[in-house]
Amino acid sequence: MSKSSVVGPDWRAFDLFEFARASRSAAGTVAVGALPRMVNEVGEVGSEARGNLRTNDVGAGKIVGDAAEASQHDGLNDESNESVSWAARGESREKTGSATELYLHLTIEAAPWVECQRCLKPYRQPLDIVATYLIVASEEEADAVPLDDDEVDPIVGSRQFDLYDLIEEELLLSLPLVPKHAVCPSVHEALVTGEAGDIVIERPDEDEPARRDASDNPFAALQALKRDVPPKNDA
Repeated sequence: MSKSSVVGPDWRAFDLFEFARASRSAAGTVAVGALPRMVNEVGEVGSEARGNLRTNDVGAGKIVGDAAEASQHDGLNDESNESVSWAARGESREKTGSATELYLHLTIEAAPWVECQRCLKPYRQPLDIVATYLIVASEEEADAVPLDDDEVDPIVGSRQFDLYDLIEEELLLSLPLVPKHAVCPSVHEALVTGEAGDIVIERPDEDEPARRDASDNPFAALQALKRDVPPKNDA
């Protein structure tokens, strides 16, 4: 399996048709910073988290801050996680009575920084993507592909195909709509995590008496009235 490098193919402009016909394979990494749409989506969180990770505890030489706590909690505090790992494999399938079909198999592993919407602290979101694509020659062919196979998506091939653009698209689609820790490092005392989401607990004021006076109970007043009514004389 070949590794992408400065002397290897330009994965932003390579012949996808030839790659699939020859059943080639390749693997490599791409920096998150080289994916502009991902930078727009998570770049600010990532910059803040990296800044926190570089903050040292005076005299102890210890990483401190929300980002350090979150990364240690997730076991993902290695700076290598700032890059995206990928592996691609082409495939040519002979179909009886029809033209040869070309496929691209793609796996992606990444852990971009996102902000937890529950505790508002940054954490790494693991993304493990496995996808298979049917390579077609035009948008018209892509639109004509039946939608009965959920495991295969059509893509329009090119002799100047941008693999990183496809990787970036898959990463964006895989990001959670509402990012949340599996278990937050810390949450506000007024929040409780349940299956239905966050529940706000309304605590009574300390000045409010724990038990109301009996005179405030309308049923107690009714009982008093009954005691004051003389019994009926049946005679």
